[in-house]
Amino acid sequence: MTERLTEVEARRASVQELEAVTDVMRSLAAMRLQQALGTLAGTSTYAEVIAGALAQAAALLDDAPLQWPANGQGPSALVLFAPEHGFVGAFAEKLADAALAAPDDCALWVVGLRGAALLEERGRPPDWSTAMATNTDAVTATARRIADALYHAAAEGRLGRVELLYGRTNAGAPPELVHRPLLPLGLPRTGARPAPPLINMPPRDLIARLVDEYVFALLADAAMESFAAENAARLTTMMTARHNIEATLDELTATARHLRQEQVTNELIELVSGAEAMG
Repeated sequence: MTERLTEVEARRASVQELEAVTDVMRSLAAMRLQQALGTLAGTSTYAEVIAGALAQAAALLDDAPLQWPANGQGPSALVLFAPEHGFVGAFAEKLADAALAAPDDCALWVVGLRGAALLEERGRPPDWSTAMATNTDAVTATARRIADALYHAAAEGRLGRVELLYGRTNAGAPPELVHRPLLPLGLPRTGARPAPPLINMPPRDLIARLVDEYVFALLADAAMESFAAENAARLTTMMTARHNIEATLDELTATARHLRQEQVTNELIELVSGAEAMG
């Protein structure tokens, strides 16, 4: 009886330590989620501003290309934004399943080491991969790294059509999967020809620079959405884990209390039996 009580109390202590770790991870996920949600409005607005500038710049040239790359030819690719770390429940597996549904001739580009490992485990290693941002300040660097790799591949004729796949959360709710085309980039056109903007460089150079900035803005927006979704999934997972831990602690506490009561009862019985034997 004493040995079993000791085992139960030791297990209860271990579960309490796990509860403390879970609380820390839950707090970190909640903090990072709030940071991402607060930054998302800025990344979305930035992309909209660049799109508006592109619309005005494209109106300066009647023969401005409507797509970038201009021909849109070449192999297709899917850029998957996946979690960098685990403890996200089934979210990473859902992203991997969606990516594996792409045709065999579609190159898989993965942002996030967790997603790259999942694809490799399932027999389809990514054609290109990089680490996912682990804080909001690193999102722009991640987007720039992806953009540079895309431009390099497009310049070599290795990319034609590119689609983004990432998670999106609505105010911290469990994330949903989002498919978004990236390339060829359709340059926005306005219906009525606006007054030409005041520029200090050739229109074609201006459009080329705005296209680069717009691609970067879309990638940064997708990366921020993915970062928010990853932490929303982790927060949900940690909250579920906390609920299960509390239920386990209640069960262990009740078991330990019952064992202690049995131990006290047995000791009383032995004491009374010993007294009767002596009498």
